[in-house]
Amino acid sequence: MTPVLQISNLTKTFGRLKAVDDLNLLVEKGNVFGLLGPNGSGKTTTLGIVLDIIKTPTGSYLWFGEEPSHISRKRIGATLETPFFYPYLSAVNNLRIVARIKEKPFKRIENVLKIVDLHHRKDDKFRTYSLGMKQRLAIAAALVGDPEVLILDEPTNGLDPLGIAEIRNLVNRIANEGLTIILASHMLDEVQKMCSHVAVLRTGRILFSGSVAEALNENDIIEVSSNNLELLSLGLKNFDGIIEIRKEGNLLVLKVKNEIKPTDINEFLIEKGIVLSHLSLRKKTLEQQFIEVLQA
Repeated sequence: MTPVLQISNLTKTFGRLKAVDDLNLLVEKGNVFGLLGPNGSGKTTTLGIVLDIIKTPTGSYLWFGEEPSHISRKRIGATLETPFFYPYLSAVNNLRIVARIKEKPFKRIENVLKIVDLHHRKDDKFRTYSLGMKQRLAIAAALVGDPEVLILDEPTNGLDPLGIAEIRNLVNRIANEGLTIILASHMLDEVQKMCSHVAVLRTGRILFSGSVAEALNENDIIEVSSNNLELLSLGLKNFDGIIEIRKEGNLLVLKVKNEIKPTDINEFLIEKGIVLSHLSLRKKTLEQQFIEVLQA
């Protein structure tokens, strides 16, 4: 299947600053692809380049297997940085302006307002909207053109927990309809909840790219404890499947092979007459993986 977006050796400098540095990336159809990195890592610059907003990079990129053109851009909806709308106009009238610019019929406006849960406020002026509602209207504007790809730059930036949850649920609903979504974010927890794939950037370079499941599919960590840690440690040394044992306070922390489950450990120890007072699986988070990648 032809990738939706293929980036090859992309580089962009601003004076002495290399914002994007020999970047290679592949986004497949149906991915919810997160560009993850701290501020200044090159996320927004990368999106600006592939949307033809930022000019004269070196390297290349293809949309839908073809050189970028006005035709391919019509297949893409995007929100970059702060959404702009006329504050004195209603949601409907703002979206009508967007539809005219994109040469799209007005009939889709009602539907996209329902998708982003703003239909009940469609006639209210933009200036009366909360920040979360403004972000959702920006996504509605990106959807007016009935795109195949939706690009979102920091869609939850500045929102309170409720607004973040609303955007997350919206992104998940849109993804379930089959759209390919590319979003830039520095919020690791939200990327883990929304994205199927992720690329970790630092100073314009990709440090990791793959599925979120792959990023988290490192060896699991199991915590155990008993009233005799020395005896417990000796017993565990005979268990095949433990890669590493280390002591953290009153716990023994076990790095185990992926197929090993906590119940396997418990059954093994019971057979040896060792009773556990604590047994817990400690799953790796995207935040832990992100920190490890950045420190590598």
